[in-house]
Amino acid sequence: MPVEEITQYLQTNRRSCKKALHMQLAIHCAPFLKGIKESAVVSLPRDQAVEFSVLAARTGLNWYFLLHEDGKDMVFIYRKKELERFLQKEDVSAFLKNRGYLQSGKIHPFSICRILSELSRRVEAYYRTKENFPHEIGVLLGYPTEDVEGFIANEGRDCLCTGYWKVYQNEQRAKQIFAAFDEAREVTVREVLEGKELLQLCTSI
Repeated sequence: MPVEEITQYLQTNRRSCKKALHMQLAIHCAPFLKGIKESAVVSLPRDQAVEFSVLAARTGLNWYFLLHEDGKDMVFIYRKKELERFLQKEDVSAFLKNRGYLQSGKIHPFSICRILSELSRRVEAYYRTKENFPHEIGVLLGYPTEDVEGFIANEGRDCLCTGYWKVYQNEQRAKQIFAAFDEAREVTVREVLEGKELLQLCTSI
C-alpha cells in the first residue's frame, strides 16, 4: 500500500469530509467494495458517517448504524441479496441460532434487520461494560464459522496464523483469502488516489 501517497492525500484533503471518507472506505472496506465479501464494518467520525449515508443511498448499498459513541459511528455495510444468501448457509444459520440471533435457524424477510438490531444491542452493551464482546460479528462479516468458534473457544490464543482474522482451521485457504483482500485494498486505494468516488469503487454492484 502506498503509505506516503495516502499520507500526502489525507494532508492535502484534510478539510474534505468526502475525500477522507473515501480513503477510510478504501483502507477498511475494499474487499466488500470489490464484491469479495458480503459485508464490512467501519468506524467513522460523525461527519463522515453522515456523508457516507448520502453517498451509499445513491449506490444501492445497505447500511446499519451499530453504535453511536464519542462522536463516531460504527457502520455495518452490506448488500442485501448477497448477505441473505450468505446467511442461508447451513453452518452460518446454525451458528447464529446457537448464539441467539435466529429463533428457527432459518432466514425470513426482515431477518437481517433483526439480526443487526440484536448485534447493535450487544455491541452497545459491550461498550458500556467492556464485557462479553459479540465475537459473532466475525461470522456476519464473512469469516469462517470454524475460525470464529475456534477464537471463542481458545479466547483468541493458539491460532494457526493471523491476518484479517485469527485462523484455527484451513490455514492455506485463509492465506489465499488474505492475499485477495490485500489485492483489493491496493486496487481500491489506488483508485481513490486517482479521484474515484464510491459508485466507481463498487465494481460489482
